[in-house]
Amino acid sequence: MTLALVGLPACEDSADTGHTSYFISSEGDDRNSGKTEGQAWKSIEKINQTDFSPGDEILLRGGDIFTGTIELSAEDGGTPEKRVRLASYGEGRAIVNGLNREGIIADSCNHLTIELLEVTGSGRSSGNVADGVLVRQCDAVILDQLDVQGFQHSGVRLHQCNDARITHVYAHENGFAGIHVTGTTMGDPVNYDNHNLYIGYCVAENNPGDPTVLENHSGNGILASSVKNGIIEYCEAFNNGWDMVWTGNGPVGIWIWDCTGFTIQYCIAHHNRTNPVAADGGGFDFDGGVSNSTIQYCISHHNEGAGFGLYEFGAAKPWENNTVRYNISMNDGKINGGSVGIWKNDLRGIMRNCQIYNNTFYNSQQEGSNIWLYDNYPGYRFFNNIFVYQGALVSGGKSIRDETFLGNLYWNLSGDVSFLGHKDLQAWASATGKEMLDDVFVGIYNEPQLARAGVMEVTDPQLIDQDHLSGYLPMDGSPLIEGGLNLRELFQLDPGARDILDTPIPAGEKFDIGAVEYNNY
Repeated sequence: MTLALVGLPACEDSADTGHTSYFISSEGDDRNSGKTEGQAWKSIEKINQTDFSPGDEILLRGGDIFTGTIELSAEDGGTPEKRVRLASYGEGRAIVNGLNREGIIADSCNHLTIELLEVTGSGRSSGNVADGVLVRQCDAVILDQLDVQGFQHSGVRLHQCNDARITHVYAHENGFAGIHVTGTTMGDPVNYDNHNLYIGYCVAENNPGDPTVLENHSGNGILASSVKNGIIEYCEAFNNGWDMVWTGNGPVGIWIWDCTGFTIQYCIAHHNRTNPVAADGGGFDFDGGVSNSTIQYCISHHNEGAGFGLYEFGAAKPWENNTVRYNISMNDGKINGGSVGIWKNDLRGIMRNCQIYNNTFYNSQQEGSNIWLYDNYPGYRFFNNIFVYQGALVSGGKSIRDETFLGNLYWNLSGDVSFLGHKDLQAWASATGKEMLDDVFVGIYNEPQLARAGVMEVTDPQLIDQDHLSGYLPMDGSPLIEGGLNLRELFQLDPGARDILDTPIPAGEKFDIGAVEYNNY
């Protein structure tokens, strides 16, 4: 994914605009006024000694390297009409090198924009001990077009912030995570610390792990917690987690916990990893305490853990009423789980009610399963999904019990038609009541006839379209076409208006099975 650098003109001091632009360059002098390029300051120290007013700009010359930590506080905040802006001017981006500390700290600094900068540290295992851009208790902050790398903790970390926007951030070569949103409500059954979060068009690549985190996961792509109402969209996370020290739970490409009202959509998570003897390493994850949230229109492939993890570690808030729809998982679960992983701590937490429908789960790896099921939890319903697996639908010898399965298509690439201990799918349905609707068998065991399943040509979340996802288009005569159930009519479940390719559903008279609607009528 390519992040475009959009330059914005520097504004000089103006009585009409009611703000001041302060310039900093490597050729400046801190004894200057800073108010013109010819009178530029020289150092980060001068920035930190100055209190800025609403509407002011702090502009660092593109291409120059500034060593130290920029620190902004409540005295440097803006207003909704007059934001404070920290950015580059001239050609290219200025580089803020935090060495072993943070590159930028904003604390209680509302209505702040930080953009068009490169922020570097000395390296996650080479002396740095901090986050790259650390934003604490700042409302209405905007982080845009930042390149952040070389920090032991996270590239970007937000803590207790409302109405924050993080866009076009490239976070790479950091330790704990590329982008990390945190709060204090892990043990709080009601409240959240961050509200109305937006993360879009970001890339979290090659954040391998924090060598100092010895008793928990590290090496995540994008991670958010303690959020009420949030969106992550058009983001990519890949090749994270490969150098995590811990051997227990593990990292994930894009995930949330202790959140409600959250949507993850139009994202790609691929080739994420974990410690070879640890758990996780998956693509996406709704973890402890997530409620009323949706993962939709996402692609997960070639991750070491489950493509879509549904986990509850024992949070104070219940894990409930979540939806996973119109997604594609391809060859996930290389060492942990399969297309979907479902797990709850034996002793703590509440886990219930998840709608999983119109997804395409494809796993052609040796003994590649679609479902890794630790135990059985109430209210899990699987509708109109494609399950293509190699050997076993469910891994680890676990049994499906109270979960609902209706209107799904199954296909075993190994050629074995037996199904979960029964002669075939219909025998399983007759014995268990699964795939039986009003005494009518509604499951399908058949080759799905996808154009080129197992080939993934989407390399950018903004290219989730018919051309780049052509391998998963149903071919003429596919049993997927008009083979799905009408979820609204049968279960009062709103299936949404469109599929992963933005095709209106249903395209024909009836609904299809899988993430891609047939539209060649």
